[in-house]
Amino acid sequence: MARAVAEPDARLLPGRYAEAQERLAALRRAIVFAVLLMGTLLLVWAGIIAALDVPHYMAPSPQAVWGALTGEWAVLSKALGFTLRSTLAGMALALVLALVLAALFTFSDLLSRAFLPLIVILRTAPILAIAPLLIMIFGRGQATSVAVVVMVSVVPLMVNAARGFRSAPANVVELMHVCGASWWQTFQKVRLPFAAPYVFTGIRMAAAGAVLSAMLAEWLSGAPGLGTLILEASSFRRLPLMWAGVVISMAASVSLYVVTVQLERKMTR
Repeated sequence: MARAVAEPDARLLPGRYAEAQERLAALRRAIVFAVLLMGTLLLVWAGIIAALDVPHYMAPSPQAVWGALTGEWAVLSKALGFTLRSTLAGMALALVLALVLAALFTFSDLLSRAFLPLIVILRTAPILAIAPLLIMIFGRGQATSVAVVVMVSVVPLMVNAARGFRSAPANVVELMHVCGASWWQTFQKVRLPFAAPYVFTGIRMAAAGAVLSAMLAEWLSGAPGLGTLILEASSFRRLPLMWAGVVISMAASVSLYVVTVQLERKMTR
């Protein structure tokens, strides 16, 4: 009669067990560092407010901001959801567009010389100047925020992806040709894996400003996101709510960056 196979003990796999322990230790250190940093910042903030006797209508205390976070969480979470949807949708579209353009520019020097300078020039144009045109095209809803995130994110993604595609060793590419591989097989099996670290570098660069880009679009279009919430709270001198929106936007940006780093570690190791 066959016996059931026992589950392997992780401690019997020294390499994996040591790696898991190292990751847990790194996670603990990161959490402790984040808690200490946040605690220090809050103490400094509260100390400055108390020492200088700053009026509440000029700068709120941490307690007032916390009260706005808890008391106005329904409004803040709704605005945060709108901004995050715009950010993630814009980042996804920018990534797809950047990969397609980078692949075309890698396989065709003519296309690269013809269109790459134009794309870079368009990226350098101020968003404030382009925003009225985007609002006319996409309206005052979420589409404008997505379009702004795409415009801001696509160039760093494309440049890094193109560098990654070109980083594939020439001898490996030649071997694929000798073996009769098509351009798509060469791209999928060689160029794309070599480009993965470069692509994630571009994602990290774009993620740092994607939330801010979505909020800028909301300031300009009046869409119901964190940008509009912060602007309206500032206009009505609701400073605790304004700073609560700022704190949430910063937390969203940092979280997006951390998630990107974790994905990179899992997919490129």
